[in-house]
Amino acid sequence: MSHAIETLIPHRAPMRFIDALVECTDTSAVATTCFNADSFAVSDGLVLEAALVECVAQTVAAALGQRGRQPGQAERLGNGMLVSVSNFKITSRPPAGKTLRIEIRELKRLGLMLMISGNITCEDQLVANGEMTLYV
Repeated sequence: MSHAIETLIPHRAPMRFIDALVECTDTSAVATTCFNADSFAVSDGLVLEAALVECVAQTVAAALGQRGRQPGQAERLGNGMLVSVSNFKITSRPPAGKTLRIEIRELKRLGLMLMISGNITCEDQLVANGEMTLYV
């Protein structure tokens, strides 16, 4: 992906959590990030649970931003809102300084409502997964 993440999502530091959108199709996307130890999303050297949920939501936003750049598509930057989080399980809090891989996949779309599943891995180990619904 050639676009800087700031051109794809409205989030800015310190609330911009994802660093790069590395894959994007019509129904899935992959982003990466690495939290440093002095980030406010880190406590006692470990990434906070809420930040993991937000990473999934920001990956959706980045994918929508990327798709909006395709010919014939309306740019979606700035649009969207997290509506609900369900069945989200955090199996471990990853340590600061490690790269996280965030994978999302669309499950259902009904008008402007979008349901996705998300997985977050750290060093090939699942650290969080769940579903969320967004208004896009």
